Amino acid sequence: MSGTPDGPPPPYTAVAMTAPSDTGVHKLIVGVDFGTTFTGISWVSTQNAQEKELKDVDCVRDWPGPGRDGDYSWKAPSRIAYPEAGVAAQGTSWGYSVTPKMKSYAWMKLLLDPNQATKFDDPSLTQSEGSGVLSKPLSKSAVQICADYLTEVAKFAHHSLSKRLSAEVLALTPLEFWFTVPAVWSEKAKADTLLAARKAAKQAGLHFHADTQVFLIREPEAAAVATVSYLTQGGSDDQIAVGDSIMVCDAGGGTVDITTYEITGISPKLTFEELLIGTGGKCGSTYIDREFIKWMEKKFGRAYADLSWEKRGPASRLMKDFEGHKRDFGKLTDPSLYYEVQVYMKGAEDSKYYDEDDGIVNIYQEDMKAMFEPVIAKIIALLQSQLEAERMQAGHVTIKTIILVGGFGDSSYLNNALQKWCQPRGIKLLCPEHPQSAIVRGAALSGLHNIQPTSRRSRLHYSWACHQAWDPMRHHLDEYFIWDWDGTARADGNMIWELNKGDLVEETTTIKFGFNQTVYEDDRNTPSTLNLYCSSEDDAPHYRRDAGVRNLATVSLDFSKVGMRQFSVRTVRGRRIRYIPCDVVVHFGHRRGVLVFTCTSGGKEIGTTSVTFDGESTSDLAEGLHGVGTGAPSCGVQ
Repeated sequence: MSGTPDGPPPPYTAVAMTAPSDTGVHKLIVGVDFGTTFTGISWVSTQNAQEKELKDVDCVRDWPGPGRDGDYSWKAPSRIAYPEAGVAAQGTSWGYSVTPKMKSYAWMKLLLDPNQATKFDDPSLTQSEGSGVLSKPLSKSAVQICADYLTEVAKFAHHSLSKRLSAEVLALTPLEFWFTVPAVWSEKAKADTLLAARKAAKQAGLHFHADTQVFLIREPEAAAVATVSYLTQGGSDDQIAVGDSIMVCDAGGGTVDITTYEITGISPKLTFEELLIGTGGKCGSTYIDREFIKWMEKKFGRAYADLSWEKRGPASRLMKDFEGHKRDFGKLTDPSLYYEVQVYMKGAEDSKYYDEDDGIVNIYQEDMKAMFEPVIAKIIALLQSQLEAERMQAGHVTIKTIILVGGFGDSSYLNNALQKWCQPRGIKLLCPEHPQSAIVRGAALSGLHNIQPTSRRSRLHYSWACHQAWDPMRHHLDEYFIWDWDGTARADGNMIWELNKGDLVEETTTIKFGFNQTVYEDDRNTPSTLNLYCSSEDDAPHYRRDAGVRNLATVSLDFSKVGMRQFSVRTVRGRRIRYIPCDVVVHFGHRRGVLVFTCTSGGKEIGTTSVTFDGESTSDLAEGLHGVGTGAPSCGVQ
């Protein structure tokens, strides 16, 4: 594609986007917290919406399967087992129905974002493939295995809601699904999450109301909606007021997100804005699982490594026992205490750590502490980085409250460690009741009352690459070319950063890139492409070749049905070429959860614009977005 800047554009422009109106139609708002280790579902009706609070949001708690602890659980394990060849009458198993003997897969959510690394990630993450975690069948893509799991979740959620509302009422009621995603998620991972959700709806064979839609919400935003709504409604001694700055620490199974908000309004509706550039990393509680696996390998060598899938896989008795101890660790501090997990290992000798007769592995307090400490250190480093960011931005720190949520937020050891870190800094640490459900309940409440930050901070620089007049002092030879339109020497790969890291992003924020597209009339059926680039560097690079610049998305522009007569024409080497002034606009604050792209010329939308995010599977894309009679809900991105 050939493009040149159309004059120096402003940093970004804001245009009005239509907000959803209250049509008076009764809807059901469904929150979906698809987590690395566990998945939760919540729901609330829009009937008498103005009167509803957090306590009015229901959660699915009667998850099926023999592996459930007690009669009710807030979430189901994010785990799936496919039918095995030769096993009669075995269907797909998921959640608590996965048994140790099944070859199961877990942590599949992290497969949606394999290339988005942060400096706070667990370094052992890339070494954890196998043993059913961070792995998938060879015949399945990351999107497909996530869709397969969500298919089973959707079927059961539909069944559970049908019992409460009746299948007939459910079929006649528009639904809004609000899927939570980590704040550190890449645009590709967001798009793939929506794609998996849409594929799941198709595969489940559920016929939704025609007005059913799917949205995304960032996990810390959902957590903020849930916890701040509660803390500002008089239900707690820990009151939060307008002007307060709060930091939300969403500690989940796979990721930890840290985001700081300023409360700007409480009545008649909660309003807040993102105060700082958020941070995070793939350093959730599964980090501890990986440390435990490494500990077992170190202590028992081949005796552990030779265990069958049934005995050491994600659904094994061994890992289930460890999960319980991981949750309880920190409640008791007696150094002589130890934790028992059961697994019979052939060749493992009696020792301080193993009882050969009973098949019991003993994990001592100092061993558990060593498994926790690396991830605790990373979480504290994330918290410290937010304090330092505010000090650099405002000259002082106003953050006085940290709200700890997420499944890992229920850990006594994590709570104790963060309390110890907060106290000398004059910061209050709050952990709401049932922190593992705060996000999924907040997602539904956000959808019900249309609560989202009035502004966010851009986590990246965003840019287009354009060509400019060739300058041998600045440009490299591999960037040199002769422009067909006028025969001048040009250099490609010059960055125009339209939205910078740290800029405020509001619901109406867009960036507009003006460029001049050249199209040969005899090749007009071949789509032209334009790449959107990004960088997480503090200082934006100048050229596409610079380190830290990566391709975010490829915009494909189809001019095959555009009338060419209105545009300037020249003949170059016997071929007619048209010169088309264009604008590509990217909407950053769209309510639905992802970037939205449009292409215009002369103020009118032209051609067909499609977007592929870097690394996105085009086969998944085609399968997920089309199909006849599927009843799949429409999807959007924020």
